[in-house]
Amino acid sequence: MVVAEEFIKCCTTSLEGNFGQLSHEIINKILIKKNITNDAKLNDLKEFIDLIEKNISVFSGKHKAAEICNSIRAKAIPKSVGITEEVKTVDMTLSPELDTEIHTFLATHSLPNEADISDYAKYLTMKYGGNTRTLEKDIVEKVKQHVREGIMKNILSGEISKFLERYPQPEKSDVDDFIKYMGLLKLSLDDNLIRDELEKERLYRKFHEPTSSSDKSELSEFITFVKSNNDKESVGKLMQTQGLSYLIKDEKGVSDESLTEFMGIVTPSESDMKDALEGMGLKHLIKGKK
Repeated sequence: MVVAEEFIKCCTTSLEGNFGQLSHEIINKILIKKNITNDAKLNDLKEFIDLIEKNISVFSGKHKAAEICNSIRAKAIPKSVGITEEVKTVDMTLSPELDTEIHTFLATHSLPNEADISDYAKYLTMKYGGNTRTLEKDIVEKVKQHVREGIMKNILSGEISKFLERYPQPEKSDVDDFIKYMGLLKLSLDDNLIRDELEKERLYRKFHEPTSSSDKSELSEFITFVKSNNDKESVGKLMQTQGLSYLIKDEKGVSDESLTEFMGIVTPSESDMKDALEGMGLKHLIKGKK
């Protein structure tokens, strides 16, 4: 079935539950203003549904009209053949509005589980249209990046605190050594960023009393758990029961290798770090290291 037929049929069927035979009149009236052909683009379908919402709000009120049309967006657009998944993906991933929505979601959900992500993908599909699975994959990748950045910032903050406890007024050579040491942690952090964060904390401590971190976010608590638990099996089970397995999942699924790699980022092997520091002539950084 072609795009236009499938799309129009789905729109009409979705309206019939509320407007009966009047649904056909509503759709035909909108087709005069905005005709849908087999060459329709995603934006054409969105605009058509927007016109439906505007028209039916006269009968049902704005709230009910929005509810009905969100349902149409979720059903009609994915069912419309002829619009490839690639086109949908490009449209959705490049949307500034969608990017803002996801950033807002992550601001209030520091460590969302799989159910949270699935529900949010459905919500965004209803609001913007598109394919839920495609959008869910996009959100998962953004969440993974968000979690990696959170882990890196958490580790960097902890290492800076320990460094400044030992070297309250570090010399340039001390800072250079610290940069080398941070490189061993494989955090993919820019050297200038590390220097800036170190100097920022040094200056803060010079004029204020050091304060313990008050970050009680889900992500922070998860990082603390992983750091304090070297049992890979326990961490894997926790991630599975809490719906966090997507963090260690790739095209082949969840693997022992990906779990090991994840734990290696959060809690690098102390013996490996010690050997590496000694090999780089930074043995003085080992002393007193917790």
